[in-house]
Amino acid sequence: MRKNKKKNNKRKLRKDIWIFGLFVISAAFFFGTRVGLKSYNIMLQMKEQELAAQVNEKQELVSELENEVNNLQNKTRLLGMLDSSVKDNQNNIYIMENK
Repeated sequence: MRKNKKKNNKRKLRKDIWIFGLFVISAAFFFGTRVGLKSYNIMLQMKEQELAAQVNEKQELVSELENEVNNLQNKTRLLGMLDSSVKDNQNNIYIMENK
């Protein structure tokens, strides 16, 4: 009977070691993936901030260009830039003189 108890204790001890080993492996995997995902998330946030800054720069450039186009659409502004080489005839036809 004593021998049988020793065998049962050894079997139980082996099962406990396997269970503990699997628990350690799963805990290590959990914490490893947790750290990996957090670092990946931080990297994505940095990339998002860089892209947001680039988008803001592009939007500012577009608004500046829109303002410039609006200024150039004004007829008097355009004629002022061309000085006296362009004359208007009946406010519709523009005559350019070669000098």
